[in-house]
Amino acid sequence: MKFGTLTNDVAIDLGTDNTRIYYKGNITDEASVIAYDADSGKIIALGKEAGEMMGRNPETVIVAKPLSNGVITDYDHACEMIRGFLAKVTGTNVIKPKVMVTVPCGATDVEKRAVCDAVKASDIKDVYVMEAPIAGAIGANCDVSLARGMMLVDIGGGSCDIAVISLGQVVTGKSLKLGGDEFTAAIIEYVKNKYDLLIGEHTAAKVKEEIGCAFQREKDISVEVGGFNTKTRSVQKIRISSEETREAISELIQKIADEIKAALDDTPTELLGDIMEDGILMVGGGAQLYGLQKRLRIDLGVKMFLAEDAQMCVARGAGATVENMDKMDDGTYLFYKG
Repeated sequence: MKFGTLTNDVAIDLGTDNTRIYYKGNITDEASVIAYDADSGKIIALGKEAGEMMGRNPETVIVAKPLSNGVITDYDHACEMIRGFLAKVTGTNVIKPKVMVTVPCGATDVEKRAVCDAVKASDIKDVYVMEAPIAGAIGANCDVSLARGMMLVDIGGGSCDIAVISLGQVVTGKSLKLGGDEFTAAIIEYVKNKYDLLIGEHTAAKVKEEIGCAFQREKDISVEVGGFNTKTRSVQKIRISSEETREAISELIQKIADEIKAALDDTPTELLGDIMEDGILMVGGGAQLYGLQKRLRIDLGVKMFLAEDAQMCVARGAGATVENMDKMDDGTYLFYKG
């Protein structure tokens, strides 16, 4: 499936932690966060600006994520967030674009409708929906139209999609409520239990990004973190090692491995043969965790491949699809109109 040309159309990879908007060949990455006045409800900030307020906001300002585990949980604020992002990216364009928006694998009709309605609230008439794994595969330059099985694992902030794709559709798939946010929470819990130290979400996320690992590093590294010691009732600083982060998230990685095994067991024999020969593709920001590719390869006994620029694959694939819809067959399984 070959793509080309640039149009006025938009693709949105709507995620729990980050929303990525594809427009005219460029991808804008924003935090999926909104800040508003507690009394009036007036929007104060969106995206990265709002994200920087998390954990630092006074009681008069509410900072919230309108999505959880990849689906909308706060419809009104999701509408406001999407409206703001579209205005920022497309400007004052009079011609309303077509919008392609991605949803987790196996999203219910209700969840898909909520996403479509949230986009249409920005006065968008033509909204299309595609499952994130298909978009991710296209964004990684895979030809999903072939009669050949491929497996893709998409690990985002709030969910992990596991899908077997053939002939442009998901043959078997599931979405786990497990992603980068759970890795962060596991680090917070580990530090609390081992050191009696309370650290914030922002601090734990930074630890994960800087030294987090799913497989033992050749050389153990560490970072200093500060928090509140619940026993001494005082501020304390400690050093956390990369090996400790591996211990903290090991059970979560095992859950992902177990679910991939279960998905392989449910895969038709012919498609399973293709996957065992070609390997499994990994996309999403969470897939970039150090050592994850190696850990899963050992656990599963299957080749694992990390896509280039993995966190942008879903947005890129959805963008390529919305830009080239006029070149596709009317019966395409890649997406449907919401």
